[in-house]
Amino acid sequence: MASTLSFPYIGTISSIRAFVQLFRLPAGILAALAGCATIYALDATVALPQYLLTAIILVCITSAACGINDYWDLAKDRISHPDRPLPSGRLSLQQAWWAAAILFGCAAIAAIPLGLSPFVLVAISTVLLWNYSHLLSYNGIFGNLLVAATIAALIFLGSLVACRPLAMLYPMGFLFCYALAKEIVWDVHDAEGDRIQGIVTVANRWGDRVAFAIAWGLLGVLMGSIPVALRLLSMARPLLFATFSAIALLSLGMALAHYQQQRSESAYQRFNFWERIGTAFGVIALLGTA
Repeated sequence: MASTLSFPYIGTISSIRAFVQLFRLPAGILAALAGCATIYALDATVALPQYLLTAIILVCITSAACGINDYWDLAKDRISHPDRPLPSGRLSLQQAWWAAAILFGCAAIAAIPLGLSPFVLVAISTVLLWNYSHLLSYNGIFGNLLVAATIAALIFLGSLVACRPLAMLYPMGFLFCYALAKEIVWDVHDAEGDRIQGIVTVANRWGDRVAFAIAWGLLGVLMGSIPVALRLLSMARPLLFATFSAIALLSLGMALAHYQQQRSESAYQRFNFWERIGTAFGVIALLGTA
């Protein structure tokens, strides 16, 4: 009897793990931390409910974007990412669609108390992210730019909540370039699936060497921008910003070099891991940029 009763529990745990993988939950948590760090850096007196609503929005919209992307990209992921929940059959397409729709809806509802501007930003981001895979089919390079802009918009959301929308333009640009470099490298890994689907990416059009060169160029521009920003911008904690933004770039750069040399699945997973570590360091750097 004990063995029989344990089966539903095991199935529930398996489903939870599949949804966590579908939604890339660590990415959502990092997005929430970045948004809240932006608010704190701009106005430490903002009330706790606004932090919580911002965190809910960013976790929900990031998770929903990952889920709906996997929904539309099932055919491609069967080639590039067969271990993901949908191509492996651990979750159904219907489950992914409804889960993404519910999370996007929760993000929109959470944005209402924050005011019109945050709600409009969330609504526009939802429309773009829901249709991202369709836009990608027209031009993958445009898709890279769109995703990078959407990621940078999480800092803009925090700025809107703190009522200082233009105070974080440099960190927004920094995050845009950081995310764009990551997107271009991801397309190197997904090149075969993208090619079969007819998606034009940097890796497919000009080759891996150009894709890596652009990624390295973006990281170089960001590293070079740090001393310029320290000289031209008035920051609350310049040493904090300089230290942790440099660590973030070095973390991503070392993982990028390893992946470029080995091009194995383990090197790709290592790149993803250190990209998230770099993002976490970037969240700390945000605290000094206001």
